[in-house]
Amino acid sequence: MNVPAGPTRTVALIGGSGDVGRMLATRLRGDRHTVRTVDLRFTDPSDADQVKGDVTDPSPEVRSVVARADAVILAIPEGVALEAIPTLVGLLAEGALLVDTLSVKSRFDAALRASALPNSAVGINPMFAPSLDPSGRPIAAVTYRDQGDVDWFLSILSGWGSSVVRLDAEHHDRLTSVTQALTHAGVLAFGLALAELGVDGAELTAVGTPPHLVSLALLARVGGGVPEVYRDIQVGNPFAGEARRALVAALTALIDTVEYGSEEDFASLMSRSTSTLGDQGEPLAGLCADLFTDQLLRRGAPRPWDRKGDSP
Repeated sequence: MNVPAGPTRTVALIGGSGDVGRMLATRLRGDRHTVRTVDLRFTDPSDADQVKGDVTDPSPEVRSVVARADAVILAIPEGVALEAIPTLVGLLAEGALLVDTLSVKSRFDAALRASALPNSAVGINPMFAPSLDPSGRPIAAVTYRDQGDVDWFLSILSGWGSSVVRLDAEHHDRLTSVTQALTHAGVLAFGLALAELGVDGAELTAVGTPPHLVSLALLARVGGGVPEVYRDIQVGNPFAGEARRALVAALTALIDTVEYGSEEDFASLMSRSTSTLGDQGEPLAGLCADLFTDQLLRRGAPRPWDRKGDSP
């Protein structure tokens, strides 16, 4: 159990039954903070820390939970979060911090700027699945308004071992259109190509090179996820369309270079493909080597799908 660096706080977590909400509630309680969760789906009246309710149409109990909190975290869909802003303006205590966990920040930022909310507000985006340990993983943080009430919350995230990366709202959305929308689009397109080619998964895992096996593992991870989550990343980010079109253009350039270009043209294409990496190229190549030499990817080592009854 982590021990908080500062005083313990009272947190109202709106959307506590979702994956991100449950992760945050567990971690905050592990730091001995008091967490009251509010969600429409709660059905267990025996749990005193759970309140069934709607933040956009709050009952007296929900109003009390929000008004007594040092921080209110919105782990809810964007549309609900935007709808909740006028209610929160009238409910948040003086000095209380508003936190969102949205994957897109620019629209929420604009809505806060247009509101009469006087409180500090920060958006966080854990750049990993909620089921994973946050230690060593990045959490993007967008400070919308800070009156000295933001750092205590971000220090909690740092205390979990996460690296907190501070961005403004537009820069956050541009970066995540690449790190999330573009990445997922590439992985899903790879899977669609496999389906179009009619290849067999068992044969691919039997003869696959290390890069191919890692690609298959990414496909299994992304393609096996919750469709609503991955669709929201593609649809919600205002820069995701630009990223997908860049992917199409890049594949077209590859096709043209292979079919009509020279060896020098292909070498130039490969050089351009890594030009963004800069001084990160060498450490990233080392990371790739580590992945490829992992026991699960060694040719002579047993792999998960080699166990009787398992499939890749």
